Amino acid sequence: MANTGKPAWHTLYEAALLELDLDKLPQRITDARHAVMDRVRALNGKEGSESELLMNMLNVLRDLQKMWESFQAERNSGDAPSIT
Repeated sequence: MANTGKPAWHTLYEAALLELDLDKLPQRITDARHAVMDRVRALNGKEGSESELLMNMLNVLRDLQKMWESFQAERNSGDAPSIT
């Protein structure tokens, strides 16, 4: 991954949000979640805007995971909408 000047956790989060390959998406989500959680741990329970941002990121990743799981279930049942 190219160095964009952003923290690695932020770059991995963006990669998960922008991933279009549904076969790669689960790993992107997992990588981003682990990186964000590592940053949460590094903050050692400190409250503040970064802490709030990280919690929001984890919520978005959770929702993205749920959407992917729902899409997979529909795809496996043959009812999935076409993504084109």
